[in-house]
Amino acid sequence: MKLLFLLRHAKSSWDDPSLEDHARPLSNRGLKNIPKMVHRLNAWQWGPQLILTSSALRASETAGLFAQMLYSRPKLEAREELYTESAFELMDVIRSCTNVADRIMLVGHNPAITNLAQMLGLKADSIPTCGVVVFAFEVDCWSAIDSGQATVLYFDYPKRARPQPEELMGD
Repeated sequence: MKLLFLLRHAKSSWDDPSLEDHARPLSNRGLKNIPKMVHRLNAWQWGPQLILTSSALRASETAGLFAQMLYSRPKLEAREELYTESAFELMDVIRSCTNVADRIMLVGHNPAITNLAQMLGLKADSIPTCGVVVFAFEVDCWSAIDSGQATVLYFDYPKRARPQPEELMGD
């Protein structure tokens, strides 16, 4: 089984309009959301073994902080090809992964992250900044994954409301 974590980078700063898009850093809100999301993901217990991140500053900062705080202590690699708007390009990167890791996180940008999540079966209009989706694939190698095989296991984002106790208990 393979687990794919999709993470949209945390909220970026627009304070310096002279910066090119690739060089935009995280905002204070983005920096505050990361520990909260890592804490929630750590409670889930199956963290990524490898994080592949876009080379853009806001994505690599997000990925670096996740890598430092996740209990799974994943390895981190920046990939220029993840700085894309194409879900198909993200899928190509995933399929090209070796089987060194069974649990991989991709850190990237919208619309590619949301479009890929929707292709894989997530029923959501958008993945918010610092949002995480986890998919399971019953395959032995990354090259064999297909959108029709994915099972959504987890979806969380910073502003997601916590369920109330009565909602958890049912009727």
